Amino acid sequence: MSDPTTTTYDDLHSPAIPAARPIPRDAALRTVVTALESITETRIVWPRGLMNPGGPHRRLRGMISPISIGEDECLVFRRLIEVVRPRHAFLIGNAFGFSSAYIAHVMESHGGESVVTLDSQAEGDGLRCARIAEQVAQTLGLRILTSRHGTSPQDVPAAATVADHDLVFIDGLHAHPQVTDDFEAILPFTIESTIFVWHDYWVPGVPQGVAAARARGVRVLYLPTSCEMVLGTRDAATFNRLRASYPEAREGLPRYGRLTALRVYTQIAAAYLIDQVRFAMAR
Repeated sequence: MSDPTTTTYDDLHSPAIPAARPIPRDAALRTVVTALESITETRIVWPRGLMNPGGPHRRLRGMISPISIGEDECLVFRRLIEVVRPRHAFLIGNAFGFSSAYIAHVMESHGGESVVTLDSQAEGDGLRCARIAEQVAQTLGLRILTSRHGTSPQDVPAAATVADHDLVFIDGLHAHPQVTDDFEAILPFTIESTIFVWHDYWVPGVPQGVAAARARGVRVLYLPTSCEMVLGTRDAATFNRLRASYPEAREGLPRYGRLTALRVYTQIAAAYLIDQVRFAMAR
């Protein structure tokens, strides 16, 4: 399985991120990583972070994507769950189940009752990813986690099992207007204090989705994680709790052009090809 000290997507193919202390793994993160790597071979991506210090991220061996959230971003969810204690979570986008397994694992130990994911299985080898996600959930015995195959926005109403989700993670197709459609689809199944989380703010489509949420009264905080996260809620008291819980966050949002995404996508493709060549030469 993968060696977390090995840089197969090495730092030469990611933006210049200064050396930083390794992200400390909590028990849940160690458990999820161990379960994933007992099932399939992974590769480390951006070991020091992408847009900001953080990471590492993972992809499945032989796939250029999907790429998981960073370990630093898992710890953002831990802090959120410890502070807010969400009962019901809805995740749009699941890939091979790294983030959903972590969220469900931590929520189970903090009174959580349900985590539902909706994934179209359109990225990479979607069926293989879904099978691995299911195996990870079974290995960990995640009783509150349910993974559904479907497409947002049309399948959100059928997948949403409750009307009062406390936590929503939008991490599906990063394109406009898809991110906005994801938000609008799940909005009827939320309450004023629901916390919305977006990932990969640097990718076109995500800023537009966040802007649509702000137009609906959602106040947001930008977190300088590896791939940039945005947290938001419509409830003033909940927003103040988030602001107190994340002193590193800011209310101002960065601005990016499409060249930023093009540059990163080019780096991903180049590093993947180099990794494949190294693998072929080693055989």
